[in-house]
Amino acid sequence: MAFLQSLRSLFKGAGPAALPADLSFGLIDKLGIKPLLEQKQWLAFEKTAAELPPDELTRLLDGLCLSEHYAPLLTQYQQSGDSEMRRLVAAVYATFRAWEARSGAYARELSQQQVDGFTHYLTQAHAHLAHPFAEPALQAQASARLVRVAMGLSEPELAQAAYEQCIALQPRHLLAHLFYFNVLTPKWFGDEEVLEDFVTTATPALRDLLQAMYLVELQSIVDDSTAVAKADFKRANQRRIMELLAQEPRTEDALAAIYFNNYLACLSHNLGELARRDQFLRVMDGRITVNPWPLFGLSPQAVRKLSPPAN
Repeated sequence: MAFLQSLRSLFKGAGPAALPADLSFGLIDKLGIKPLLEQKQWLAFEKTAAELPPDELTRLLDGLCLSEHYAPLLTQYQQSGDSEMRRLVAAVYATFRAWEARSGAYARELSQQQVDGFTHYLTQAHAHLAHPFAEPALQAQASARLVRVAMGLSEPELAQAAYEQCIALQPRHLLAHLFYFNVLTPKWFGDEEVLEDFVTTATPALRDLLQAMYLVELQSIVDDSTAVAKADFKRANQRRIMELLAQEPRTEDALAAIYFNNYLACLSHNLGELARRDQFLRVMDGRITVNPWPLFGLSPQAVRKLSPPAN
């Protein structure tokens, strides 16, 4: 009972919020999710969500839970019963609240209030994700989400176990790879050598994206360095850079394609390859992912201003 009350109270006090960037990238509208929630068609909502392919379920949950916009509707949903989908929604929203409480500041700059809020919401998210899910697709999504929660709780072994559980169920699960990549970065619990090994041994379906993420991560490390350091980065990674920049923007309506275009646009921007950047920005058509742009101080609004006019 206490667990159920905690789940339902997570959204308490959340009011209407301005429409944020659509992190479902059109999927919420395409599936008619908002009307289902407004009409309290909870079973239809859950059936629709449960039947989605893994990366589309990720898009749906991100679009619903990574802002306050849908919180009033999700509050009604949580208060109407108990289900595995409700636990998953609550976990994603709690994780969002945790990172909002923390902010993007360096750890040494955080106030005690920020640290307490971060830990409070991550602990809630962990509680929602720690219990086994009967449905394999939901278990895979929960395990992927647990990777990020474990990273925030400074538990890299738990993050690794969650990643391995997810890819055992769904080897090409994008979110698990994205989150575990972050765990292995030098700023968290890895280093360049460990990260490179992860990228080069990953499933071939995601290898190009992970290679782009690796290069952008290295770019972020040298971003405030001297011109010599930046030139050294470019020279040391010339082959990888040329192979990636030779690829065309991905036009399919898939989350991996959206991320690939964002990372290639960012990589090109940082290299001064502006014509190449603009090719990717045109295909992106305003579909801006949470990462990697903030690594270089660019908000979604700033990225949109970079976009060339449509032909």
